Amino acid sequence: MSAVLFRAPLFNPTGPDDLQWWSDGALLVQDGHIAASGPFDAVAGHGEQRVVELDGVIVPGFADVHIHWVQHRVRGRLGLELMPWLREHIWPEEARYADPAFCAAAAPAFFDDVVRAGTVMGMAYSSSHPHAARTAAACSIGDWLIGDSVMVQGAPAVLTGAGVDSIDTLDALARELGPRRYALTPRFALNCSRELMAAMGAYARAGGYHVQTHLSESPAEVREVLEAFPEAEDYTDVYDRAGLLGQRTVLGHCVHLSEREWAVLAARRCWVAHCPSSNEALDSGRMDLEAVRRHDIAYALASDVGAGPSHSMLHVMQRYLQLHRAAGVPVSATEALYRATLAGAQCMGRGAIAGNLAPGKRADFVLLPRPSGAVEPAGWIEEWVQGSMTALESRPLGTWVAGLPVGRECLLSQSGA
Repeated sequence: MSAVLFRAPLFNPTGPDDLQWWSDGALLVQDGHIAASGPFDAVAGHGEQRVVELDGVIVPGFADVHIHWVQHRVRGRLGLELMPWLREHIWPEEARYADPAFCAAAAPAFFDDVVRAGTVMGMAYSSSHPHAARTAAACSIGDWLIGDSVMVQGAPAVLTGAGVDSIDTLDALARELGPRRYALTPRFALNCSRELMAAMGAYARAGGYHVQTHLSESPAEVREVLEAFPEAEDYTDVYDRAGLLGQRTVLGHCVHLSEREWAVLAARRCWVAHCPSSNEALDSGRMDLEAVRRHDIAYALASDVGAGPSHSMLHVMQRYLQLHRAAGVPVSATEALYRATLAGAQCMGRGAIAGNLAPGKRADFVLLPRPSGAVEPAGWIEEWVQGSMTALESRPLGTWVAGLPVGRECLLSQSGA
């Protein structure tokens, strides 16, 4: 495949407080990977290539490390606290995924929507039906870890009887997809037995699988968990006793944790999937970002659709900045971009191969509109996250995965090399 040189201003996050940028930038792509990135004059000398001039700004593709693809159709149906919302809206919707034909229609629609909003990778919860996770994996656009939600109790029988009830039944799909595409997904402690969680912890460690689950999203949830597991010191201890906590564990929310629990997450090197738009929508509370920083806990941003009302990571960045700033906690636009891109790739174990525009990585990127005025990186990022959910979902002008345009028709002009 011939090399293609994409020319446009270029933003490349390299850390929470570090951002490379070039007002006249270039991204040299060959065989789906980035061969070079930097100032146009420097990159253009890397041999023969076709030049594509883009009318916008190149940023890395977004990563969403906590999203329920089977809730995408009912996102934004709120007005209830977490537990009644699950019981009245979400579990009836997820029961529909027992129908393979329904799955086959819903999965492509979901992935088309997220890639059009600029998301090229992530971690997705499926329903409890193994065929639904299999369908999602087959239809995915980009780089995804997907897991069928393990639910054996505490939910309607139509869900608890539909999927995994032992490691033997989990093993078939896990082996089929492998640790690069499958995440063990105990939905949350109330849906799983002690014995099954312990078996899943051992299976994940032995096979090198990621684990995704929920932790301390709402006060009512925490109370129910402590009633169900009286031997546990706290909610985090339920998972710790089961051996589910480790460096490949991604815990959604973590809103209501004690200092002891934060210390455990730090010691186990767990990741937190921070879902500010979802926490706001369900009135679950604000994650204690100060504690996350104090304990040096790794975290990435996530939409948590469907409690999160939008699948747009630009919307998640907007809520992240506004909610923490309203609480007097300093957060920067540079960190917001990092947490929605490279941090997500690192969370998924993909930091060496994806997440930003460094040479050698997969060429996943998004074209955003060029703001008016001179390049001022923080200001441009702030401008990109302004507006309604609908505006933010449609703000990307194009998305590329492995160097190829996907989703909506890209707005670009081409010129010969």
